Amino acid sequence: MQQVLIINRLIPEKDASGALVRLSGVTHDGRAVSFESCAEQRINLLALEFQQTPLVMLTDRLIQPFSEIWQVPADALVAVVPIPADQVRALLERGEGDSLRDAVKDQLSAEPGSA
Repeated sequence: MQQVLIINRLIPEKDASGALVRLSGVTHDGRAVSFESCAEQRINLLALEFQQTPLVMLTDRLIQPFSEIWQVPADALVAVVPIPADQVRALLERGEGDSLRDAVKDQLSAEPGSA
């Protein structure tokens, strides 16, 4: 099942040579999320690094090592939902973040052809 996240902020973390090794983020409901990478798999970081926030995204793997911290492993599938950042921001400002997340979840779980 796809997990839906609304990311308010992304912070790049680089190693001593300046290479991007991780993205840290904050969800619309205040949880920390870390997008991991490894030498062989950096595509998720590259896909997210320059995205405007807030953004709605999907992932097929979400690990919760601590109660308020999530991790997206390097080999997880990640996709950005094509909703403009200003529209997401307007919904968040009206307090509709959970409704937006739930609407995307409902759309994903709908049977093909039923929408």
